[in-house]
Amino acid sequence: MELIRGRGLHVPKFPREISRNLKKLAVVLLAAMAISFPLERLVANVFYDRDTFFFGRYAAVFVSVELLALLFCFREIVAVKVEIAAFVVILSVGSLYAVALPAFCGIAWDDEVHYFHTMLMSHAFDPGITEAEDFYLKGYRDMALGHKYYDRESQQEMYQKVDRLNGFKKSGSADREYPRYRILCYVPAAFGLWLGKALSLPYPAEFMLGRWCSLVFYAIMSFLAIRKLKSGKVLASVIALIPFQVFMASSYSYDTWLTVWFLYGFCCYFGVLQQPDKKMGLKDWGCMVFSFFIGAGPKVLYIPMIFLILFLPKEKFASPRQRKWMYLAVACVTVLVSIQFAHTYLFGADGIAQDKRGGEGVNAAGQIAYIFAHPWEYTKILLKTLAEYLSPQASCQYMSYLHYFSGLKPTAFSTLYVVLLAVVAITDKDICDTNIRILSRVVTLLLAFGVLCLAATSMYVAFTEVGNGKIMGYQYRYIAPLLFPALYVLGSGRVKNHVRREYYNGIALAICAFVSIHAVWAYAINLY
Repeated sequence: MELIRGRGLHVPKFPREISRNLKKLAVVLLAAMAISFPLERLVANVFYDRDTFFFGRYAAVFVSVELLALLFCFREIVAVKVEIAAFVVILSVGSLYAVALPAFCGIAWDDEVHYFHTMLMSHAFDPGITEAEDFYLKGYRDMALGHKYYDRESQQEMYQKVDRLNGFKKSGSADREYPRYRILCYVPAAFGLWLGKALSLPYPAEFMLGRWCSLVFYAIMSFLAIRKLKSGKVLASVIALIPFQVFMASSYSYDTWLTVWFLYGFCCYFGVLQQPDKKMGLKDWGCMVFSFFIGAGPKVLYIPMIFLILFLPKEKFASPRQRKWMYLAVACVTVLVSIQFAHTYLFGADGIAQDKRGGEGVNAAGQIAYIFAHPWEYTKILLKTLAEYLSPQASCQYMSYLHYFSGLKPTAFSTLYVVLLAVVAITDKDICDTNIRILSRVVTLLLAFGVLCLAATSMYVAFTEVGNGKIMGYQYRYIAPLLFPALYVLGSGRVKNHVRREYYNGIALAICAFVSIHAVWAYAINLY
């Protein structure tokens, strides 16, 4: 067996060891399923006044037992194949979110809008929506603000009502929506809804399947991204497992698409830089260009991060001609995305895009004129906003601010997650990280800061009344796609981590899972 980094750890090889591990996995899962039932009964009797069996509580207990057993029994794989461990944790915790939360809109911000596009896309071969789908689109406010269908009785009544409505087509409706650049992000969840229809599932189960398919896509892409790295895999895993990220991945949202495609692009980029002797082929830089292009579809303001590729050292290319082709590809992507941005936001049917939820004083054209007339004043507003946005006090908001699900506030143990992320950003290093040049680090931070400025300015123009001294609607989720590159370049490859990898990796992933599972328990299961 090949020794990994001198630690005496073995990578399982096909077929004998993988076959053995699959058998061990089946035993662990079956044992966890069996053990979780009496544990659920024990918890219900001690803490919930001998409550009857509840599947959501059982699912949370099962995921907890399963992950503890897997992280222990497969600790050698956890030590050397972090991407596999991260995939399992994302899928386990995200599945808990997908099935334990009420199967209704009003869980995450704007999920009714994202559900609307997803649902229409699932009708690509069957125009017309059902009364059940229309009911889901209209009832999200009670769920979001009042947690109306969180208790088991009203939830069951709602599910029965939806099942009855699902047999009727909404009169006068023949809507359908096909995938195109800006809404490709809804394809994974739309596939889940389509599959649920094909299987004739009850509509609540179909709704959950749509959320779960979005999660599976996120887990797979995170796995593919993390395996591109030679170092920094735990940092990428912890970022992919941020409770907010997993929550959005298991909800109807376009944030997941942007975040995970950009994570893949950044991991490709830094993975290449970590190998100074490796020459890039078309596949290497093509994956980078494609990931930024396809990922920026929902929020084209993030496309400047593709310019990071332009600063790859020239010796990484197999030939000068290949380097020119890469420059041409980046230029074409930038032009295409700029055209898309102009068509959608500047020269659309309604003129410059603006969000009516910002109030009557919102006027995009007037706000742009104000910025140009008062550049210094706006610069001060922008910098003040970013100073508050990036402050340590606000860091908990990046981690576990789970929207309506957590009552519009960070969940418990957010500070623990911030500490974990800071520790991992400093300590998850290896000698290959010294190959990341100062220029790449500086450009990464400058581009990330520039994108945050663009996002803030877009909200000032589209969501804030003219001349307001504060930028409204600038949400903490906008930093999510930029966390990995920013934190990775801040660390130093000269830091020596002497902790055994099975412990270091396992503890980090266990903390990630604990914070998310506790959030589900505290903000959903306890409300049933």
